[in-house]
Formats: sequence, structure tokens, C-alpha cells
Amino acid sequence: MSTDAPTQTASVSLDDADPQQSAHMAHDYTKSGRLAPVPDEDAEHEVLLKDYDELDYPDPIEHGHGIQAVLEDLPDEDENDSESFYTRLWNGWQNLDIEPEEEPVVLAEDVHNQFDWLHDDYPAHLVLSSKGWMVGRDVDDDLAGPNAGADALISQYYEYNLSVMRYDEDSGKLAADLDGNLRAPVSYQCWVQPQNEDLVRPSGDPMVCQHGEGSRFKTQTTYAGSKESLVRTVQITNLAATALGVERPDWSTFNRDSWKVWKGEVHHRFASEMMDAVVQRLREAKSMLEYGGRGDVDGDGTMREGMFVEEMVRSDRWNVLGFNAFAQRSGIELGLKVYRINGSPRDDRLSEPKLEAFFAGTDHDTELPHADEWAALRATLRQMASGLAVRSGLNLGLLREDDYYEPRDRERIDTLVPTGWRAAVQEANETRLRRILNSVYGQSGTQSKWDLLYVIATMNGARYEELAEITGFTEDYVQEMVGQFVEDDVLLRLSMPTLVVFNNEELRLNALDELEAIHPDEDLKDIRERGEQRRKDRQQAREKRGADADAADDTDASAGDSSSAEDDDDGRDDAANWETFDDVLLTGEQLGAALNRDHIDGEHVEIRTDPYPAIFTGG
Repeated sequence: MSTDAPTQTASVSLDDADPQQSAHMAHDYTKSGRLAPVPDEDAEHEVLLKDYDELDYPDPIEHGHGIQAVLEDLPDEDENDSESFYTRLWNGWQNLDIEPEEEPVVLAEDVHNQFDWLHDDYPAHLVLSSKGWMVGRDVDDDLAGPNAGADALISQYYEYNLSVMRYDEDSGKLAADLDGNLRAPVSYQCWVQPQNEDLVRPSGDPMVCQHGEGSRFKTQTTYAGSKESLVRTVQITNLAATALGVERPDWSTFNRDSWKVWKGEVHHRFASEMMDAVVQRLREAKSMLEYGGRGDVDGDGTMREGMFVEEMVRSDRWNVLGFNAFAQRSGIELGLKVYRINGSPRDDRLSEPKLEAFFAGTDHDTELPHADEWAALRATLRQMASGLAVRSGLNLGLLREDDYYEPRDRERIDTLVPTGWRAAVQEANETRLRRILNSVYGQSGTQSKWDLLYVIATMNGARYEELAEITGFTEDYVQEMVGQFVEDDVLLRLSMPTLVVFNNEELRLNALDELEAIHPDEDLKDIRERGEQRRKDRQQAREKRGADADAADDTDASAGDSSSAEDDDDGRDDAANWETFDDVLLTGEQLGAALNRDHIDGEHVEIRTDPYPAIFTGG
């Protein structure tokens, strides 16, 4: 199905409500050279980086962007000749008389020739598809509830997706019908959903329509801001209506308060040889976010064939690293990500990695930012992306161009780059190093933890099966120990496959120095020998348990002896574990060093003095 109908010009006000206010928010800092104070700061939410350097740096380019908006076009009960656009779209879809497996269906061909924001080299059609949505006219009382799914709905409503989709020029097949990754640099899709408080959710609760009843549009596109995203939505939905032979949306019913940003990204593209450096700086950022106080910090990493392909950190507390404006707002989640695409793109330039700052959403108590605030939100994302780029050593010569991002031609923006990064990283790593040493020096089973950490530090990362093979521990026990160090922010788990690494490179090197100082004469060969012995010991223990039927009696007897010993030491914590010096894997010199460095509390070391009066005179 195609159409030659001209694109309608919609009368919708897209001007910022107060552009000066947005600009002020984007540069909210004091003349003293320190960032503005963090609102509602508490004592446990420490700002680690408070000073900054002002450097001019190319403006990152906008990439993925998402908006949502509502038309209050649901007619009153007495308006029998009027319908919401959602209802008209539903009618048009029904008139197509297609089966679900036939979707997506082409509404308009070669739309790359109709819109100047689509690239001529990537031929595409406008297509329509549908899927069940989480509302209906009623619910089955036997199935409805807080955790109910769509099967609880009676007369389920659908959402309709309008997408610009590539097609193969030789076969004419749509990208959805091909196995290959047929994509265009500029993408667009819009979900059209009903807004009607007479509808119910699977829980049985009525649908809440905060911005009025009618039709909701949720758009995702690339290389656009909030205004351009809405303009594209007007153009695409008008074209879809014409293709379906239904009346176009009534944009005069647009509720401007409903115009929200739900997705936003900016990025720099850079040289592949700097990927490891950027990943390490991003890990350092994560380590400082975790160290600086309370809040939500999430991260993930992926390696493939020994190379980093993605590293991501998402948090609601980037203000502790000195980032301003939206980073200082409570309930706002922002993120930084570095990644390279899979496969071999047609344009070799696209194989270079990207450093991206993104808006990750809000908590349940915080509304999405209004589209008028995109300038301020973008400024915060720009500061984050450019700030990390500077910290990673990405000078102008290391930035890489593509068809849309040309760093040498982009506007140079005075960017506030927080200073004190190295000192803050060192402070956070010192805390982690103390956790390592306390674990290795001060607990039972210290040799096992030394072996585990030494292998990971020496190999610069290892898989669970490698750690089990080298150390001789079971994989379950390895995972248990790794989990403890992950909780302490000492280790990270990367995916595909799971690879265990140190939190950051500086911590790995410092930890390796300290671990080597504890056992200077040992290396991986010694650990492998202990691993073989551990496996033999486990096998012998299994054989002994199977052959010795009196093991339980022996256990009871030893438990009785232990109880008698405990009765003689009323001053000790029953839950504490005490060992004689001969049973601890430390030399006297190592114990003294641990005490001098406060890695072991003096109250946790006891010495019998009466047999040695010459040494402990007066003590």
C-alpha cells in the first residue's frame, strides 16, 4: 500500500517555555570555581569531586531520543460522530484484514524519498504492526491480581507500532523478514496506545490517565532532540492515517504538559586503540560512585574474544563526581556507556567504538523531564560524556568521524571537567585494599582467598572454571568467595562468558603488590600444587566418610573437648574464630607489618607472656 499524499503541516507549538531558564540550569555553578551545592545533601552522600577545569571540547552528537505525548481526543459520550486517533488507527488496521503472522504490513513505500531526515542510501518503507497491551475492558476475577498477566484481561486492547523499516533492494523483503542485520543510521518507531480510564489493568485497577484521555504516542528515533522527535511523529502519523484512509490526528488536542522525555543519548566516537583506557576510566567512575555514599549504582561489562565490547555504569548520584544540573536532581538516573557494534558494518568507520552518556529514567516518585528541559538534560549528558573523554585521554586527534558525527566541525563547548579524579580513585581503592588485606590477614581460610585473588590479579581476569582448575576449589566455593569480594566492590563479574576481574586496573596492580608482599616466594605454580593437593584431600575425605562408620562418634567426642576449652575462656566472643600462630599462614614479620599498618586490630592478637619474662618484662 502506498500513497502520494503530501505531508500535512501541523500547527503545534514546540517552543521552549523558558529557554533562558534551561540555559541557566545547564550552567549552574558559582563564580568561585566550585560546582553549585548538591540539593538535599546528607552526611552519608559525600561529594568527592568539587573543583573543575573549564576546557573547550567538541559538542557530542545527539543519538537515540525518546518522547511521549498525549492527545486529549477521546470524544464525550454525546459526540457519536467523533473518534480518538487510537480508535481510527484500530479501525484502519481492522480494514486491512490481515493475520498476525503477516505483520508488519507496508503502509507507505520508499518513505526515504519523502522525509529529509531519512538517508537516501538506506531505502525504507513505513510499516504497521500490533501486539497486545496491558489494558482491557474488564478482568477475569479468578485471575486478576497484583502479579497477574495479560491472560487476566477480558477484551484486551492492542498497541500499534509505526516504524520506518529498511528493505532489501534486490528481493524487496523487509528487514523483519531477513536474517541479516539490515539497519539504517536514522531509525524511527512510534507506539500508539489508548488512554481511557474506563479500561482496567490485569490487577483489576482502573487505568490512570495523568494527562487526559485519548491517544498516547511513545516515540523513539535517532539523531534528534525533543522538538524534532515530535515533528517526526506528526509527519509519520499523518502519513499513516492517509495510507489507511482514516482521519488524521487532531493535533489541536495536544496536551503540552504530557510532552516528556523518556530517552536521551549523546556520544563521541573514538579510536579503537583507546577502548581499554576508556573502560578503565569508566570502572574508576563506578568505583568512586560506590565509595562516595548512599544511592543506586549499577554496572555491567561484556568481553568477546579477549576484547572489551561494552562497559556501562548507571546511577542516580553522579553529583558525587562533580557533574551538575540534572545530575544533582533526586530521582534522576543517568549513565555512561562505552561500546562497539558487532559484526562488520558496511561503513568501516562505524566499527570504531562510542562513548555515550544517556538518560536512564526516573524512580517511581519522580516524573519524567518535560521536553522543554531537554537542553538542560543534554548539557548534563554532554558534561558527562566529554568529561570522561578528557579523563580517558581522548584528544581531538583520537575522535573519529562518521556521516553524522564530525568532531572537527562540531561546535567547541566550554566543558566543566571535575578535577581531583586521581586522588578520589586512590582514596576509594585504599578502602578496597584494606578490605582485601583484612580478608587475607585476618580470617580463617586466608590462604584460599590469597590464592583466589592472586590468580585473578596475575591473569588480569579469569573464568570460574579456570579459577577452580588452578586453585583446586569447587566452582561453587569459587563463586561463593567471588560473591563476597563483589559485595565489597573489590571484584567485578563481566558477562559473555562470566569473567572475574578487579574493580579497576589501579586496584589490581596495588593488590598484586600487597599479595606478593605477603607471600613473596610464591607464584601460580605453587597455587597449582596446592590445588592438586586440595583435590586429593577432598577425594580422601570422601573415601574416609564412606569407610568410617564411627565418624559421627568421633565428631561428638571432639565437640565435647571443644566445649571444655570454650568453658576455660569466658572472656572471648563465642562467635569469633581464634587460631594459634602456628596455624595461621603468616610469618612473624608479616604479622608485625599487618599490625603496624592497622590491617589487624591489636585486640585480635593474644600472646601468652608468663613463659617469657625476659621479653615481656613489666608486661
